[in-house]
Amino acid sequence: MNRRDFLKFSMGAGAGLLFPGARIYGAPEDYTGRFLVTLQAEGAWDVSSFCDPKENQAGEREITQWSRSSATQSVGNINYAPYANNTALFSKYFNDILIVNGIDMQTNSHTTGVLHNWSGRNSVGYPSLTAMFSAANAPDLPVSYLNYGGYAETARLVRYTRLADINQLRQILSPNTLPWDADQSFRQSAFLQRVQQAQQSRLDRLRTAASILPRQKYTMDAYYEARENSQSLEDFAEELPPNEELQPRIEVADGLNSSLMQQIQVTTLAFKSGVAASADLVLHGFDTHTDHDALHEPLLAHLADAIDYFWTFAETEGIADRITLLIGSDFSRTPYYNSSNGKDHWPIGSLMMMERNASWGNRVVGLTDESQNAIPINPTTLVRDDSAGTIIYPRHVHKALRSYLGLDTNSIADPFPFTNTEDISFFNSAYMSS
Repeated sequence: MNRRDFLKFSMGAGAGLLFPGARIYGAPEDYTGRFLVTLQAEGAWDVSSFCDPKENQAGEREITQWSRSSATQSVGNINYAPYANNTALFSKYFNDILIVNGIDMQTNSHTTGVLHNWSGRNSVGYPSLTAMFSAANAPDLPVSYLNYGGYAETARLVRYTRLADINQLRQILSPNTLPWDADQSFRQSAFLQRVQQAQQSRLDRLRTAASILPRQKYTMDAYYEARENSQSLEDFAEELPPNEELQPRIEVADGLNSSLMQQIQVTTLAFKSGVAASADLVLHGFDTHTDHDALHEPLLAHLADAIDYFWTFAETEGIADRITLLIGSDFSRTPYYNSSNGKDHWPIGSLMMMERNASWGNRVVGLTDESQNAIPINPTTLVRDDSAGTIIYPRHVHKALRSYLGLDTNSIADPFPFTNTEDISFFNSAYMSS
């Protein structure tokens, strides 16, 4: 049995066991489309120390510690807080960035905030934008939709694959190789062929049984497709570096570790190999109710470094010009400190969008006041409009993104409409908020 046959057997026999919720398809020979990535800052980040900077006001409670001695900085048309590694990030990438400030998540609940920010609706039922993107553009890729945690509702449009353990992934992709000796095999090919034939015959019987329930059939169909269409994962296996070359977990702060760099590395290689089209990356730890700056500053510094690595590695692998990256969080943090020197939940937040050489880059849409309250804007001109303007909600952002990504004209979007939602000119380079 050759390696390609081994892969086909391994994915059928093991994928569903090691990656619950993962539906694995066969990839087209060459996927040349775009990629969509969300980077979810889990726990609610503080945008007043990032992309919607706020300075202390005389006679008011302290908003940011950095503004005791520093002032808001700007590069191009973008204001940012001189905090963590923000200067390096925005100075290098400001032309590739669109910031949307003043997004009202309408909640202080993490569960609802995550749901609202990444689906566009504050009640269950709508898929993530990444799930819709994969379903519309590449439903037949083997691991079309990657997820490392965070929001990943699929609404049954496509299944996500959670790459929790790279070593388990290696064993699935190379089932006849000893984990401790890549040059040795431990099963005879004839034995594997007989097992595979018996499994396939049994699956054929089960899928056509009159007593099978719809949910069972749905699961078996996914399993059947996994067995039939797994050969292109061989390219992905060849791209994965050995353990010593994988990006390590990083201790961002005391007791707080991050695998974000490895998530980026593996996702980029999956994109390059043509086996995935979208991904949800996640960085935990932003729920800083105590010792806010002691935790938030290293987290934001790590986030900035990770974004830089994301684009640098994508450039090295030759796919940077095909990626759209969205960076956001549950909501934001209060524009003042609590008695534990922490910051609590605040519903008004921000989203950052990035593409290399974007025509809509170097812009800010949306406004907040000195206390980080959302200000209505004109949907077309984007300027402040207190009388007839609209507050930005996640549904506005998602409606615009669906249009920009070409999802609004795909039938998969029909069951998930945004009715009574204004069109806001987020991507019209002629306008910015002021």
